[in-house]
Order: sequence, then C-alpha cells, then structure tokens
Amino acid sequence: MNIINRLTLKKLYNTKFSELYRKLQINRELSNEEWQKILSIGIFLIRLEDKNLQKLGYRLFLLYSTLVDDYKPLYELSLIKGLIPISKFIENNLNYLEKYGNLYTEINSIMNEKFKRNNSYLTIEQLELFEETSKSKSESQIIVAPTSYGKTELILLFIGDNIIGDTKFKKICIISPTKSLLTQTKKRIINEFGYRKIVTYPEMYSSNDDKIIAVLTQERLLKLLQNNSNLKFDLLIIDEAHNLLEEFSNKNTRSIILASVIIICKKRNENIVYKFLTPFLKSKESLKINHISNEIKWYSVAENIKSEMFYFYDIENNKKLLLDQYSPTKDMLIELQVNKLEDDASVVLFNSDRKNIIYLNSPKKLENFAHKLFYKMPKIESFKLKKAANDLREYVHEDYKLANYIEKGIIYHHGSIPESIRYFIEDLYINVPEIKMLIANSTLLEGINIPATRMFILEPYRGVRYLSPSSFKNLVGRVCRFGEIFNSNTGDLKYLLPEIHIVKGEYCKKGFKIENFVKERKILVEDYDKIIDDIKNPLLVNSISDEYAKKKADDILGNISRWDITTDNNSNKAKTIIGKLCFENNINIFNILEIEWQIDSEIKNIKKAQNLDEVFEIINFLFLLKINDDEIKFNYIKRLREIKTQNFYKMLINWRMNNFTLKVMINKMVGYWNKLKIEESKIVYVGKWGDKTWDDKNKSKKYWTDITEKNEYEKVNLAIVRLKEEYDFIDNEIIKFIEILHSLKLIEETLYLKIRYGTDDKTKIVLLNCGISNSLSKLLQEKYSHMFEVDIVNSTIVFSENLVSKMEDNGENGILISEVKINVQNKL
Repeated sequence: MNIINRLTLKKLYNTKFSELYRKLQINRELSNEEWQKILSIGIFLIRLEDKNLQKLGYRLFLLYSTLVDDYKPLYELSLIKGLIPISKFIENNLNYLEKYGNLYTEINSIMNEKFKRNNSYLTIEQLELFEETSKSKSESQIIVAPTSYGKTELILLFIGDNIIGDTKFKKICIISPTKSLLTQTKKRIINEFGYRKIVTYPEMYSSNDDKIIAVLTQERLLKLLQNNSNLKFDLLIIDEAHNLLEEFSNKNTRSIILASVIIICKKRNENIVYKFLTPFLKSKESLKINHISNEIKWYSVAENIKSEMFYFYDIENNKKLLLDQYSPTKDMLIELQVNKLEDDASVVLFNSDRKNIIYLNSPKKLENFAHKLFYKMPKIESFKLKKAANDLREYVHEDYKLANYIEKGIIYHHGSIPESIRYFIEDLYINVPEIKMLIANSTLLEGINIPATRMFILEPYRGVRYLSPSSFKNLVGRVCRFGEIFNSNTGDLKYLLPEIHIVKGEYCKKGFKIENFVKERKILVEDYDKIIDDIKNPLLVNSISDEYAKKKADDILGNISRWDITTDNNSNKAKTIIGKLCFENNINIFNILEIEWQIDSEIKNIKKAQNLDEVFEIINFLFLLKINDDEIKFNYIKRLREIKTQNFYKMLINWRMNNFTLKVMINKMVGYWNKLKIEESKIVYVGKWGDKTWDDKNKSKKYWTDITEKNEYEKVNLAIVRLKEEYDFIDNEIIKFIEILHSLKLIEETLYLKIRYGTDDKTKIVLLNCGISNSLSKLLQEKYSHMFEVDIVNSTIVFSENLVSKMEDNGENGILISEVKINVQNKL
C-alpha cells in the first residue's frame, strides 16, 4: 500500500495540522500562507482512499469558501466530485461564469444540464439513485438515502405509471407513519399529477376502483385490509421504514401492526413489490420479516454534501463549545469566547437565522419556551401575520396564545394541536418569511418537509430517553435541506455547514454530559460506522426480543390477519367472533383468549343500544369490568369504569353529535371546569399538562391539576390541547369498543354513525372520510355546494379549481382555505 494512503485521522492530528485546523474552526484571522495551507491540505485529503479523511478535506473546502467568500476552489471540487447542485449554484447565483468563465467552464455547464430534474439539479449519486430505481421499478428494494435526498420524488416516480400510463402496479399503497406526513404525501401527488382520488381513510375505498393510490398509516391500512378480504396491492411503499425496528409493548403496537400489514399484503399477492425508504439503515438483514421469504435488493447512498457544525452551551457555567467531529483525541471540544449566557431564549435569539427549528421533547415545555421567546421578540408589522392571528382567534378562540405568538413570527408544533391548525401553521411557516421560529417536538422526526436553516436542541430527549443515534441524525437532517441551500432566491452555500446548537439550560436535565452525549449519539466521524440497527420488533427475523414477546406478537399477527396468516401459534387464535373482533380492534386491557368465552356468553342477553347511555353501559359490562386491577395499576381506559368519567366522555361525544365548532367546544369545556367547585371535583385529569399528583402516597405521576387555580386565559389554552387529546382518545380507544358493538349489531345504525361522524348525512360522511373537517364540511355545504361534487358510491370529492380563489375573495378563514389547498393542485 502507498504510504500516503496509510494516513489516518489520528496520525494527521499528531501533526501541526490540528493547531491550524483549530484556528480555522474558531474563525481566528489566518494569514495568506495559512489559507494556502488549508487549501493544499484539502486537495491532498480528498485524493486519499480513507473516507473520513476525504470528508475532512471536503469540510476544509467548505470552511475556506464560506469564510473567505471565495468559491472558485469549491467549484472545481464540486465538478470533480459530481456535486452538480453546488457547481450550478456557483455558476448561476454567484455569477462564476460571468466573472471567470472560459471554454472549460462553458462545456461543464452544458454537460451538467443532464443532471437537471424538475427545475433542480441532482448530484451524480442522486442521478444514479433515480436511474437505478427507475430500472428496478418491478423489483423489491430497500433504499437508504440521506434526509432531503429526494425520497418523495422517488415515490412520485414509483406511482407515475399508475397515473399516466399502463403499469402492472394498478393498486398502490404508501404507508406513512404519521397523519402529517400522510397529508404532505397526498398533497405532493396532487401537485405533481393533478387532483385524483387518493385513499386516505379505509372508508374511501370502493371495490369499483380499478386503479388505486392509497396513502395510509399502518393502522388505517390494517382496517382497509380487514374490511376488504379480496383487496390485493401490487406495490407497497413503506416510508420511514426504520420504524419497523421499533420496540413492541402493550402501549405501543405500531411496529407490530406495520410488520403485520406488510405480511398480509404479501400473503394476498405473492408477486407484490416492496419499496422500503429510510434515511438510515446499516444492513438489509435488519428488515427481514417473518413469513416473507423473497429477496429484496439493497441500494444505499453514502454521499452527504452537508457537514454539520455542532455547538454546545452550558448556561450555568457560561460556556460555549464547538465540537471537532474529526478529532480522534479526547480534546474534541473547543471552548469559544462568549458573552454572558442569560437563558435558552437568549441563546436562540442571538444565534438565530432566517428560519429556525427549536426542538423540545415535552409539549408542555415547548409551549413554555414559546411563551418566554414571545416576551423577548418585537411585534412584526405584517398584514399576513395579522391576518393569520385573526384567523386563529376567529376559528379557535380570542385568547388562543398561538395567535399572539404568530404576530411576532413564532409558531409551535406538537401532536396536541388540532390537525387543521397544524396544516395551517405548516403552510404559514413555508410561505411567510416573517415567521422565523418553529418550536416543535418529535412530530418533526417523521419526514415532514419544511424549510429551516438552523436548529436548536434544548431538550435532547425523545420520551424518557436521550434521542437515539438514528433519531438524532434524522432530526439534524431536518435543517438545510437541498431546497433551502440551492434556492435561487434565498439559498446560500453557508447552509452546506448547518449549525446545530445544543443547549444545556432550563429544559435539559442537570445530569446531561456533553462528552457522553457525543459518544453515545455516534456524532464523531470515527464513531458513525459503529451505529448498529437496534432490532426490537419481534416480527423481524433478527429481532433481539425475548421469546415471550415473539410469541405475543405472533398471536397478534395470527388474530388480526383473520384468515390470511397461519402462524406457529394457531392454537392461540381466538375461537369466538367477539374474540376475533377484540384482536382486530387492538383491545389490550385483558387477555382476550382467557376472556372471550365469558363475553361470548354475556352477549346473548344484550339488547341493541338505542342511545349513548346504553352504549356506555354495554361497554362497561362487556369490557371495562374485565380489566385485571392487579396487572394494570393505571390506564386511560381503566378510568372509564368511573361514572363521572363516563359522563364526561358522553358529554364530549354529544358535542360532536351536535356539530359544535371548536370555539364553542372550548367555551363549553371552560364552562364545565368553572362548575367544578367541590373539593373532590376540582382536581381534573389533564395528562401531560398536569402539575399535581392524584395520590402523593402512591407517588403517581403529575397528570392532574387543580382547575380552580387557573385563570380564564390558562383554562382556554388548556382546553384547546385537552380537547384534541380527548377526541383522539375517543377516536383511538372508545370507538374501538363501539366498532365491536356495531359489528355485532348491538348498536342502532343511525346512533353509530352519529357517534362516529357526528352525523348520519351520507354526503357529509363522504366529506369527513375524505379528510375534510366538520367546520369546512359545514361551510362547503352552506355556501359552496356548486363548487364541489361528491360521489357517495365511490367515496370521492372533486373541488372546482376556482374554489380557493373564491373563498379568498369572500374573506373566508385562512384555516379553512389551507384545508382546501391540501385537496387541490397548486397553480404555477
């Protein structure tokens, strides 16, 4: 081996390079000779075989270019390395051709046009990825590519033939992990190909459909498959496929359901093609699924044209540190000069950029930080912000604090915000430059594409644990996406060095140690290859789960798949209709196989429910009273055995049955709380928003609050998040029992429809099943009935292309307009 290629990072750092590089990183003034050395070393390193040394060489070019404002060396490197977006940006936006052009650069510029796709340029590896996947459309693949690398464009490539030509893929399903990503994927399809029926709810499917494009969560797909035993998909695209590896528990069965629907689809169609898309996976062996034997091709992209800058802050000790990711020594943190660090908000404001993401784990802390940031930022005079704030006050409530925050360019984003509001603020963040601050939690981890140029991590956790190496990498990838770096109007090559600021302050645990975090997150370049796939899903072949978990997962698979799957534990299949229905509806409050015969005998004496009171009486008798108190100490469902709790949820369901608007519900919730004056009633369950324990002796979690201690403003904003969570609880938990009663014909049909949808009007039900909210459905039927068509038989809705402009002309609420925009093609 050539002696030059024996060079390692350790050997390099034992030379004078380490001192020069440190000086470069802290942006101290360098002499012309030192700048020349930086470039010379960069040129030397990128020619070596060692990948880490190549990356370091590339980083030297980036630092030189952005600090000196001289992009000629980076231009030459980008041509050599096939980083065409960089070379074209330098040509077009920095006027390189005009200033320094020659015959050589003109030829390169012309040749690089072959890398153009949909008005943007691809790198060589991106182009190879698109060409390879295009050639392999008919083969199952695992595609691993960095965040912002164009996975959505791949999805459009896969489904394009279904829309514009003949294909063997007549029935396609895209599995999205979240509703937000589902909506975004649906919108991208409509923008690319024009409006068409896209199945996003099981009820939208019709057996008359010859061609299908479905975009569903795994739970919705399971329901679709259970309701349609003859449905066979030709192509299954699994977005964010690394979610398959996640741990299974009684509280979280999502990974099991995801694996199950993949298995069921395979059993129904032996020739089905899979496309697994993920930003990170170390081995294709990690995605081997039980009951599936076909070979899946592996395609992994190693290229990454971004090189992150990690800054750490210790507010208590007034320290700012820069991480040298390439350092093989313990001396990897470089202390920087810093003025007095006051608090988290001051760090964010001082280091903020054009568009910022501030990450916190807890929604409660997230909103708390938004409040502190609000008091430090000036109000912005902007018609768009004022209009958005007024829309929120009109649609939600006059005292909605998010409306106040928006007037200062601040929004927050978490799962307890009503979905229509999330769509609205995501659209605002993308399209309104004055909105600079997005404060969010892990809802951002699942591939939501939003513009952001800087990230601040104030609470480096997900749930009760630190962000895993893969989650951390995925989060960091949310900023400086290619669309931001190379945007012809706002792009900047400094974004090739994304700044990630991690703050140990008010929201970070006191025991947080920067060195340990860096090591365990595999942030150092030499540690990155040590990341392993943590396979905790018991339905995967190489799972690390114990035998009990594997058996339990197999039981669930065998029972939810009806007749599709024969497992090793067929003796553990439910024997009764009620037992099968409990499995299919994911009832996990008791051992179904032990209880099914008892419930089966009790059903014979049950009369059909005619009203809501009777529905809850049946649910309590058949299911809730079977909960084992010894096994389940506390459970959201367990609370339903209390009459007071049942009455509370009956009240909420009645509000929906009466078609109350969100604003009316908020006022009613506050009014309900204001009546709770009795000592034993004023302590209200509010989940993660709580500040009190129910029983100090048993050291229960702080899931409760004394509602009489809250002022009206606090009650309003608590009501907003709690209503979202309570209706999610109704739709995700209580409705499961009602679905079972409906399947058993133990509930009157009209009553079932009104509980489920708030109406028995078939047209409105189609609107709701197509993802149109109750408020928008009401407005459309009252004022715009001539501008949309509903096909009740095929569960479809088609909007007039002029609907959005007409609503804007009429001054309709922007939240409702943004909801319509999801379902229409953007006009160029």
